[in-house]
Amino acid sequence: MKKRWIAAIVLLASSVLAALSYNYWDVPLAYYCKELSRSVLDIAEIVTITGESRWYYILFVPAYIVLRFVLKNELWSMRILFLFISISASGLINTLIKWLAGRNRPINLFNSGLFGFDHFRMMYESTSFPSGHTVTAFTLAAAISILFPRWSIPAFAAAVTIGASRIMITSHYLSDVLAGAGIGILCTLAVKYFFDRYNVKLARK
Repeated sequence: MKKRWIAAIVLLASSVLAALSYNYWDVPLAYYCKELSRSVLDIAEIVTITGESRWYYILFVPAYIVLRFVLKNELWSMRILFLFISISASGLINTLIKWLAGRNRPINLFNSGLFGFDHFRMMYESTSFPSGHTVTAFTLAAAISILFPRWSIPAFAAAVTIGASRIMITSHYLSDVLAGAGIGILCTLAVKYFFDRYNVKLARK
């Protein structure tokens, strides 16, 4: 029941904040970030790399193989599997929503004055909603907070930083990041629900 309430609050908060941002904050914030200094943008571009899901696949796949089949560590192999499935599920949901939404990226606003959605018509690489890097970051933050509660604050602080970097380098609007955060957390909670349902242990007794 507690997880359902958390999921409901996350869904409501991310939806309301994303809608408010779309209507009031996205455009002025995008133009503000467009004028940030080069030194600030250089830092943001380094930070944003950590939100790319491919790095985590490169880490998780061999880690699972070693832990499961070499070291025979069932607990840690299940933890890695939980992380892997969480980012995979959130990535698939993110891809579907991107295609359905077809939202113009900030660069389309700057170059052509295009703002808003062009449903089903835009290529995945050119769509803005939601932020994939943010989805990955908040998926991992939520998963880490489940596995290791004491690391919750640092994990979510890192996720917020990654999300902010996407706005700062004008790859995404604030509403894209807010939606991405909600999707990442919700997908992780959904994966945890199925792990619990099938009695897959992620914590020591």
